[in-house]
Amino acid sequence: MVWREICRLSELRENEMRRVDLEDAELLVVRIGDRVFVTDAWCTHQRSDLTLGILEGKRVRCALHQALFDLETGEVLEGPSGEPPSSIRPLRTYRVRVEGDVVLADL
Repeated sequence: MVWREICRLSELRENEMRRVDLEDAELLVVRIGDRVFVTDAWCTHQRSDLTLGILEGKRVRCALHQALFDLETGEVLEGPSGEPPSSIRPLRTYRVRVEGDVVLADL
């Protein structure tokens, strides 16, 4: 894994879900209070863009079939369309650190 610059902290508004596309990764970036979370940008069920979903505290709900993911762990808290959480794989999450105004993720 390699620490890579994702964005500037000053560019992230509180509770905003932002998609960041790098050459080899499509990421969801969320700032909640003094924490920044970085995960893959796509729902693991049917590849729906999670930035179109709903933020529920430190969780994101997919807009397409309502799967609910924990932003910190990637755990599936509710499966899509009422299915059990075990019906889809967890969301990939990345370690994050902030250096000054730079948000870095361990990709």
